[in-house]
Amino acid sequence: MRRRKLKTLVYSILLALFIFLGNKVVDKILQKQELEQSISTIPNFNFETVNNTNFTKKHLKSGMYTVFLYFNSDCEFCQHEAQNINSNYHLLENVQLVFVSTESREKVKNFSEEYHLDQKPNTTFVYDKTTSFSKIFKPSSIPFNLIYDQNMKLLKTQKGQLTVQGLLKIVNQ
Repeated sequence: MRRRKLKTLVYSILLALFIFLGNKVVDKILQKQELEQSISTIPNFNFETVNNTNFTKKHLKSGMYTVFLYFNSDCEFCQHEAQNINSNYHLLENVQLVFVSTESREKVKNFSEEYHLDQKPNTTFVYDKTTSFSKIFKPSSIPFNLIYDQNMKLLKTQKGQLTVQGLLKIVNQ
């Protein structure tokens, strides 16, 4: 009798655990689908450039690929990514780059100057003082990149460092 009660208790606990974990998995899947839907086209945003001007979706150039590069100036992978972009910038004539960081405006500006990207055409460095990028795009790493086509449709999210060669493979598919 005691053994039977113990067996029933163990099965009940296992069933409850299975239901709980199943719900967690389903919730995670639904959250991911909701995020993918909300960023499937470039959503509205409002950042500030390092020169204190607003930068919104309206400032993006139509007919070009758009890449958002979420970075931190102290991140070695971000530094390598910036070096690679600077060295291969000539290959990116139909791509606009939007570098986004929550660091101070001064750090963002220094990063853009250090990697000689501050004067490159179709390249914008923005300071996200309200962390709206994180709220909208939910980056899961640094660096984190979002690549959109000429019609502002999401092609790919990239966790970690992105090379120009890797970017070109995505946009030339």
